[in-house]
Amino acid sequence: MKTKLFIAGLLCGCAPIFAAPLTESTFTEVVKDVNVVSASTKAAAPATVNQLVKTPDLVRTGPESRAELTAPDQTITRIGANTVFSFEPSGRNIDLEKGNVLFHSPHGKGGGSIRSGGAAAAVLGTTIIVSSTGTGGFKVIVLEGHGSVTLPNGNSANLNAGQLVFVLPGQTSFDHVLEINLGKLVSGSTLVNGFSTPLSSMPLIQAAIDQQNQQLGKGKVDTGLPPEIYIPDPGNNGFNGIDNNNVRIIPAPAIVTKPGPAG
Repeated sequence: MKTKLFIAGLLCGCAPIFAAPLTESTFTEVVKDVNVVSASTKAAAPATVNQLVKTPDLVRTGPESRAELTAPDQTITRIGANTVFSFEPSGRNIDLEKGNVLFHSPHGKGGGSIRSGGAAAAVLGTTIIVSSTGTGGFKVIVLEGHGSVTLPNGNSANLNAGQLVFVLPGQTSFDHVLEINLGKLVSGSTLVNGFSTPLSSMPLIQAAIDQQNQQLGKGKVDTGLPPEIYIPDPGNNGFNGIDNNNVRIIPAPAIVTKPGPAG
């Protein structure tokens, strides 16, 4: 059974009706081994700065490699090492076959969605990281602002900056929302810090870090470790693979259950 996930940022409350399609972007930075794979010929060619990438060609990165692409409306897509992704032919969608993506769509620009296999994450006016577990599921981390995660059956959970959820195949509800140490995540993230130009949303991310640090200073439980190491065994992904001593579990996340049809 395929799982679908929709994450809607809540910073502006609604999306513009006529948002420009996200079908092309320009490489604004390329680090090490980054290739563009033609959808028609399957031939791979090294990516270069200022090169335009259009749907449905793939972008593929190698080990210790990464890239940043910027759309005409300043939507930013950053991809990490060992990642494969492409823009969909219509709308504002990205297909993530594997790896890690940071996605930021400026306030009022129409947002977008990230799809991985049978799952999709839509974001509007906020900054998120989506990471495939490689075993049929993925995790979503909100870096700034607010978000909501909605499963195909309508059940949803609200997320704030510094919170993480796993979505696994066949999942029908959210048992746990995890609160990670946002400062540790950001300081060690090449998706955030591994580029020559800071993210435009970095002031908002830093404000979220400062707010969490203030809460930690008032006795809030420190999450201890960044989320990258919460899953030591890729074959044991999801909540059961988490070291509970190093994460704060929010026992009663904001769950919204969609009512069934009348009658």
